[in-house]
Amino acid sequence: MRIVIQQSCSWRTRLYYAAATVMSVFAPSLVAAAATVEVTAEFAPSALNPSHNEFTNTTKPGVYCTWLPTACSASGAYFFDVPINASKTYLKGGGARKHFYVRLPAPRIAQLTHTSSGVSYPIELAFQAVSGHLSPGGSTNPVFTLYPRGGCAYIRTVSAGSWVRFGWTVRAPDSPQACHSSADGATGFTRTYNLAWLGLGMRIRSPSPLELPSGEYEGVVNYSVGGEDADIDLGDDVIVDPQITLMLRFTVKHAFQVIFPAENPRVALVPVGGWKQWTDYGRLPVSMRQELPFSLTSSTEFSMKLRCEQDVEGRCGIRNLVEDVAVPIDVDVTMPGMRNLRDGRPAQDTPLLPDDARAPRFAPDGYLMERRSILRFTAKREAVTEMFKAPGSRWEGNVTVVFDANL
Repeated sequence: MRIVIQQSCSWRTRLYYAAATVMSVFAPSLVAAAATVEVTAEFAPSALNPSHNEFTNTTKPGVYCTWLPTACSASGAYFFDVPINASKTYLKGGGARKHFYVRLPAPRIAQLTHTSSGVSYPIELAFQAVSGHLSPGGSTNPVFTLYPRGGCAYIRTVSAGSWVRFGWTVRAPDSPQACHSSADGATGFTRTYNLAWLGLGMRIRSPSPLELPSGEYEGVVNYSVGGEDADIDLGDDVIVDPQITLMLRFTVKHAFQVIFPAENPRVALVPVGGWKQWTDYGRLPVSMRQELPFSLTSSTEFSMKLRCEQDVEGRCGIRNLVEDVAVPIDVDVTMPGMRNLRDGRPAQDTPLLPDDARAPRFAPDGYLMERRSILRFTAKREAVTEMFKAPGSRWEGNVTVVFDANL
């Protein structure tokens, strides 16, 4: 007896593309008044680094990165320069807020929104460095010092005569304290300095891109700049544009591919242990089974669903073509490196059913490349008993396995 199942693999994906629309929700006057910086990152799995599971920063690096490259290449580190038009009157001996002064805000939760689905994901932004360009230069410039006070530590200062650039690192990004110059120069010395740009070093903590659908993500984060009530407080006697706007644009490009031995493979069920027990001794097989190998490449979650030509007792089935009798077939899947999100267990012998509400959803432990996996089709004892009532019969049925990655 030869039992044939025609099994076809359908890989269904959904690709979404949308133009950036975030700017349109703001009044033109608000956007015009802000110093705007685009902060970008992307994730795409790499065969050269399959364990990589973080966003790669693609933001234009700031000057600070030329001074401390290791900080800029650290995980989650984003260092950029913000064009800003500020003037600060410095008074030696007038207290910390009269010096060159920066108080950065505490970590903030913002949202990245998938532009196609509208689903938002929380991210955390914290400041871990500050830098800037002040003019005029010279040794009386308040940032021309090795000894910043308060919550910052010295990284570097560069002077070209007409300007001074400085870089300070924030000692405690999770709880930043005010930083200020050490007030070099004569007591009572007063001078106004212009701040052409402000460099910000941010730490962005986001969900693992392996957990996010493919597509574009956008977010907007605003920080007010000014005096004591501002998010970024530059001390007393400061005149500055009122706001910094960060436009977050993140991209996720997942990989997903399923390869079977043939486009529409045929599976022939055979008794476990072979036909000998039946042909030589007349013993009914306990079950009949066949495995269908396939190759899986994935960096994203996906579900697996069945579509049955013959629906028998809530399962797919095969039918006697002559007597019009059908029996159920059990289908399960094993995919090393994948886990079932319903129970957290490895994807090993996981049952598949034609009930979408109960369809298992799987997630990779990392980027899987051409991982050998197996679909298994089994006719159990009750089905075998029914089939062997009709010696010489032929039983067939089509089973479609849907890999729904929702890319």
